[in-house]
Amino acid sequence: MLNLTYEERKVILFLVVLVFSGVGIDFAAKHSAQLKKVLTADRNAGKLNLNEASREDFLRLHLVSPKLADNIIAYRNEKGPLSSLDELKRVKGLNSRRIKELEKFFFLQ
Repeated sequence: MLNLTYEERKVILFLVVLVFSGVGIDFAAKHSAQLKKVLTADRNAGKLNLNEASREDFLRLHLVSPKLADNIIAYRNEKGPLSSLDELKRVKGLNSRRIKELEKFFFLQ
């Protein structure tokens, strides 16, 4: 019927095991909230909340000067929590290019 070589059978077996593993993981993720949390990537993982970042948090980034960190914190203290990154355009010393760079390190919540 099918004259498969030993290598072809190994590849087919590998693919079948891979498919069943994926189905099993998908099933488990749908039925376990804890496992789902582990398997789904948080897009803000490793980023800092811009509304809670301290001066030290800003200074850990080499693209934020002490003066700029103070300006961001002063603006945040005066106007309240930021609702969008576009609000940063109102902070003295920030332009669109710099805000784009900051997006890699911060998020808003």
